[in-house]
Amino acid sequence: MSGLSEPKQQRSRDSFAKVCAAVLELLHERGTGQFSLAEVSSRAAVSIGSIYGRVSSKAELLAVIQSQEFDRLDLETEERVGAAGVGAASFGHATGEIVTAYAAILRENRDLLSPFFLLGVEDARILERGRRSGDAGQAVFLRALLAAADEHHVELSTEDAHWAFEVFYSVCVRYLGLGVIATANPHEVYAWPDLLQRLARTLHLAISSD
Repeated sequence: MSGLSEPKQQRSRDSFAKVCAAVLELLHERGTGQFSLAEVSSRAAVSIGSIYGRVSSKAELLAVIQSQEFDRLDLETEERVGAAGVGAASFGHATGEIVTAYAAILRENRDLLSPFFLLGVEDARILERGRRSGDAGQAVFLRALLAAADEHHVELSTEDAHWAFEVFYSVCVRYLGLGVIATANPHEVYAWPDLLQRLARTLHLAISSD
């Protein structure tokens, strides 16, 4: 995992867990990666030397945190979005459930995702890891949508399903302000439940013929 060696003692594992928790706190608070290892050390109550005993730099530490957290998000997306829409009363309802499930994950993890969107602009390793999770999430969304279409006998091409995801993701990223300094405030126009309803209805109308 990004050059990280498995600690041989529980104390070492506990110390590094404190370091990871401190980094996550700082990412949530700052909304960027603008903090120093000295701040991490102070907050975690772990020496700088101990941190450097596990990782070679702040960049590597951030890559380790991203890998751990994005692995968690990938699994959560597979479980929640993959199950969404199954057994829904109609394709429209299924679309709404899929949209709501994925959007909820993005919203719940906004303070984690946004800093890594920004960090990926200058760090190719972070960008690549983010893209892998993005691709994995898209694949889950597409499978769920195509399965729902099949269940309800709705003709849906893979191309149209991809377009539905692009619309969904673009709207959610803009609304949540992921990785950008917002120049507009769509949240002031649409409440979150209203946005999801409108988005699900838009996708349903665009991709179905029923």
